[in-house]
Amino acid sequence: MRYNDREPIYMQIMQEIKTDIALGRLAPGMQLPTIKEQAAIMRVNPNTVARVYSLLEQEGVITKHKGLGTFVSTRQTLAAELKRELAGVTTSRFISEMSRLGLSAPEIEAHLRQFQARP
Repeated sequence: MRYNDREPIYMQIMQEIKTDIALGRLAPGMQLPTIKEQAAIMRVNPNTVARVYSLLEQEGVITKHKGLGTFVSTRQTLAAELKRELAGVTTSRFISEMSRLGLSAPEIEAHLRQFQARP
């Protein structure tokens, strides 16, 4: 995974895990790599992964089972919830970038319509 300089690495890793769950690449109940394994895979400090896992557990995205490991939550609505969350984040970034370019809401809307009309 390539990390950008615009947001903290732990946030990028959290988003990647959430995206994998939302897209079904990580299924409910699937076991995640240990902190040490995940750190090696992602080439980050184990403390970063520990922070990510802790935050994801607080959000109810993953669960830790002492002696067994860390697992994707089996909550039925999790993938749909994460899709909505990630769509919101993506939309906010898009609107922010378009506004930074000086485009008004109607101009952004017109741009989206033109883009959608492309073959």
